[in-house]
Amino acid sequence: VSPNYAVEVCSPEGGNGLHELLQRRGGELRLAGILNGISDEWSPATDPKIPRNYRLADVTEGKRVCKAALQKELGLQIDPDACLIGFCGRLCYQKGLTLISSSIDWMMHGQPNRCQLIVMGKGEPALAAGVAEAEARFRGRICGYVGFDPCVERRMMGGCDLLLMPSQFEPCGLPQMYAQMYGTLPVVHETGGLKDSVKGLWDDSHIEEATGFLFGGGFNDGSMKHALYTALDTFHNRKQVFTKMQSNAMKMSFYWPTAMDEYEKQVDWTMEGWPSRKPESWWSNHN
Repeated sequence: VSPNYAVEVCSPEGGNGLHELLQRRGGELRLAGILNGISDEWSPATDPKIPRNYRLADVTEGKRVCKAALQKELGLQIDPDACLIGFCGRLCYQKGLTLISSSIDWMMHGQPNRCQLIVMGKGEPALAAGVAEAEARFRGRICGYVGFDPCVERRMMGGCDLLLMPSQFEPCGLPQMYAQMYGTLPVVHETGGLKDSVKGLWDDSHIEEATGFLFGGGFNDGSMKHALYTALDTFHNRKQVFTKMQSNAMKMSFYWPTAMDEYEKQVDWTMEGWPSRKPESWWSNHN
């Protein structure tokens, strides 16, 4: 479901005991990673679930209206200058909830950039309780939406400034693709399909193509905080760079025709050609 994940499953860490088999199949041109696609209904220009439709030409005004409406709907302070961060996914370790939970105090008052946080999802009871407790401590700045509503998800894509997706591993992932279509910049762990679909602002030489913020250096809250701080600082203090990144993101195409072309190519290779090993005989290939 993504080129980078196909590489990861061939490693001892990602293959779960099947890495040697997968390495062999890859060497025979019988293993490929194809990035998932998304429906073209994920478009801020036509989405009926967001309070104001917008395109690249009016993204700033469109997101301003969507942000204020989302803040009001979810009980947050209506603050256009706060960077609104969203998370939408299962409440579990693999999705990075422990990293988010351990970073909440830092987000709210341990770093200088004003922000708000929406966490929407359901999953492990202990993590859900932690989200509710954080909302109670930071009323008006954190919304813990325990559950899932696809309409709220769409309004988060329209109204949030950043999408936080610090997954431990992610075969492909879809929210980071949705977010970019709406000009919401992803902050993601450099793994699987996240690495394939988000172009990171590693330094200023990447401004022309960057669409989000990635962190490597291990799956830990320190690495995530570094990327999130860069994202918050860019939102507050480098508006031109942030706006350019929004433009880059909205020009990306993750729609299904691109993925379909790749599937057709792989099927043609499989149907029309032998594996790369020489087909000497049935016995030599089955012993």
